[in-house]
Amino acid sequence: MFYTLLNITDLSTEEAQYWVWSKNLDIGYYSKPPLIAYMNFISTSIFGDTELGVRINAILIGFLIGIVVFLFVKDLFKDEDLAFFSSIFIIGVPAYQIGSYIFLTDSPLALFWLLTVYMFYKAVNENRPYQWILTGFFAGLGFLSKFLIVLFLPPALLFLIFYRKEIFKEKWFYISVGIASLFTVPVLIWNFQNDFVTFKHVFNLGEAKREISFQKSISYIAEYIGSQIGINSVFLFPFFAYALYRGFADRRDTKIFYLWIFPVFVFLVFLYISRKKGIEANWPAFSYATLYILGAYYVYKKRWFRSFAAAFLLSVWSILTLFYPFYLDKIGLGKLYPPKIDPIHRMTGWEGLGKKVSEIVRDLKTDKYFVFSRNYHIASQLWFYMEGNPRVYTVVISRRMNQFDLWPGIEQFEGKGYTGIYVTYSGLHTKVKNSFRKVKAHYSYDIIYRGWKYKTIHIYVLEDLIKLQQDRIERY
Repeated sequence: MFYTLLNITDLSTEEAQYWVWSKNLDIGYYSKPPLIAYMNFISTSIFGDTELGVRINAILIGFLIGIVVFLFVKDLFKDEDLAFFSSIFIIGVPAYQIGSYIFLTDSPLALFWLLTVYMFYKAVNENRPYQWILTGFFAGLGFLSKFLIVLFLPPALLFLIFYRKEIFKEKWFYISVGIASLFTVPVLIWNFQNDFVTFKHVFNLGEAKREISFQKSISYIAEYIGSQIGINSVFLFPFFAYALYRGFADRRDTKIFYLWIFPVFVFLVFLYISRKKGIEANWPAFSYATLYILGAYYVYKKRWFRSFAAAFLLSVWSILTLFYPFYLDKIGLGKLYPPKIDPIHRMTGWEGLGKKVSEIVRDLKTDKYFVFSRNYHIASQLWFYMEGNPRVYTVVISRRMNQFDLWPGIEQFEGKGYTGIYVTYSGLHTKVKNSFRKVKAHYSYDIIYRGWKYKTIHIYVLEDLIKLQQDRIERY
């Protein structure tokens, strides 16, 4: 909430895209399930189409994760002090703080993953029907958040095989699976209606299309491991490393193994994929909550409070620096953390760009115009930040498919005297230029972050759309 109210950054491009989805509600979308769109629809209906209206979801989810961690640990170890310590422990983890600030699909996935893990444990040990129903319900909501919830099933089955085989004879276990499966129906229906584009997209992301060298493979693996240490805090990493080692050594304790198996399985899945392609740091992060609980458990059990306090404070300091690096510039230490490696630069300049394009639109003095880009990131940000939130379009030029291609396109304006405002990172593509009768004007907008020119965005005013020229969609 603190970071959001300070208005330090604009929305990230993915946040803007999911907000755009909320203005076009459906039972499915090109790259993700629909829950995030509905959450944005509800929150912005209350708080307006603002950064707070979007990010209040992440803030609330972060709060709820802390509550669930407390309840889970209290149920697991019957120790309220340990439960409270565990809920404080996660505050020092960058991945948790990022997910509590930036509202992406990872945030609801992390919440419903943790709720599913929690309720499944209670169902296995207490075997009450409502617990099995809630397990299926939370898993289903996890699926509607992000498809990666399917990675819950293999480690859950491993736990049952090793420790609780009798559960396979319980009808409520299968009823729970059936309940979770019901939540896949909207996505399946939508994909059936849209040529299964989501499946094509997901398979494309997971597929390594070329053979790579051994050196490149090692580089991918090293980048992946390094990114996971980074998002979980370099300073807290020794405690996590010990928890992973000790958790395996204590695997005969069913509680310890249960906490251990889920993050380890997900980490190893992405480690395997990283042999042949780059992995985004956030992809496995949804599964780490039980690793944080395990880390807190061993710190608490070993009474390592002094060393933990030092590491915790350093980690919190690193998080504050991540979200508010400007103080380094003010005290002359900006070179220690230059803007080129500061990820916040990707979330700045969009509000200013929206104002710039809005000014150009006003100068047209006509309603017969449309704004478009080849890049859905730019299109989403303009849709959010332009005055009045006008619909923005995309054109297919040397890119893969995106959600915008499934909505009504620019073709509707052909031959009607419409002016197009084309916003792009690069210059004016020949196909775009030849689609119009005349190039009326060219503007540029520089995104400056901490004194560094991050990017120049070009804005072209093109008169009279004749016939749209664009590429065929061949990549997903």
